[in-house]
Amino acid sequence: MNTHSLLKRGKMARQNKPDKEELIRKAAIHAFARYGFHHTQVEEIARRARVAVGTIYNYFTSKEEILLSIFEADFKERIRSYQRLRKSGLSIPEQIRTLLTEHFSLKAKSVDLVQVLLRERLYPGKEFKERLLEFYQEMLKRIEELINEGVEQGWVRPCNPRIIALALLGVVESVNTCVMLYPPQKVEQIRKEAPVELVDFLWNGLKKEETSA
Repeated sequence: MNTHSLLKRGKMARQNKPDKEELIRKAAIHAFARYGFHHTQVEEIARRARVAVGTIYNYFTSKEEILLSIFEADFKERIRSYQRLRKSGLSIPEQIRTLLTEHFSLKAKSVDLVQVLLRERLYPGKEFKERLLEFYQEMLKRIEELINEGVEQGWVRPCNPRIIALALLGVVESVNTCVMLYPPQKVEQIRKEAPVELVDFLWNGLKKEETSA
């Protein structure tokens, strides 16, 4: 049975129990951040969640499914943030700035989550990689839509939206990596300044130059 099938089956089994599912997921995030995915036992997750090991299997079919659900929950939060912005009526530059601000603000609340997302995305499972690729492709698609609209409205110069979307995601991931490289006080400063600096950096290269009369 592949990862996608396991995830689907697990979801059906736990539809009516979201609170405990989230409790288990949060416990897994902290355990994975401290010990790594491969060195974390399900017993450790159960201990941190204060549930029986058997209870975990009422919600998740495997440790791999727990990991995948962590990525899926983060992805869904990003999509919700994006959808709110698209309905906000803000200009394209402000939408990009707000998107980055909300992203870094959310990640600042959970250093452990950032560590898991950065480190465990290299998990070698074939089905896991395929599912993760689906998440990133969907995010790329949304950012491309934003850039395309910017071009249509005259905010952005003609460009290759896919390349710009890839660059934006890459820069954001690089800033997230700082969480594991710098002391907490330095990280906080970077997170506060990153949205403004990144938008200015990107906008100087993307904005359409005004033509003189």
